[in-house]
Amino acid sequence: MLIMPPGHAQQVRAPIRARWMQVLGAVVTLAVVVVAVIAITTKGHSSGNGCVDVVIPYAVGGQELYDCGAKARALCAGVDTANGFSGTAGQAVAAQCRKAGLRVG
Repeated sequence: MLIMPPGHAQQVRAPIRARWMQVLGAVVTLAVVVVAVIAITTKGHSSGNGCVDVVIPYAVGGQELYDCGAKARALCAGVDTANGFSGTAGQAVAAQCRKAGLRVG
């Protein structure tokens, strides 16, 4: 029978734990890189073909509007009206409506 010195099992397992930590670190790094590449290369909404995408900045925060079809036409028709957008916000909406090929006002 062979008697092993104290701590021999821990010494044998230590390289295996280190290898798993390296593999886990590589997998996490790869996942972060994949998410970053997807986030950078995908496009968001854009105005065109009857759809309006406009970001209206406010003093605190802002609002993104994305409408298509009847909702987009109603948004564009409401520019510079009592219930619609006016001023800088109205100009931003009007520019995106024109880009989408919709009538303003």
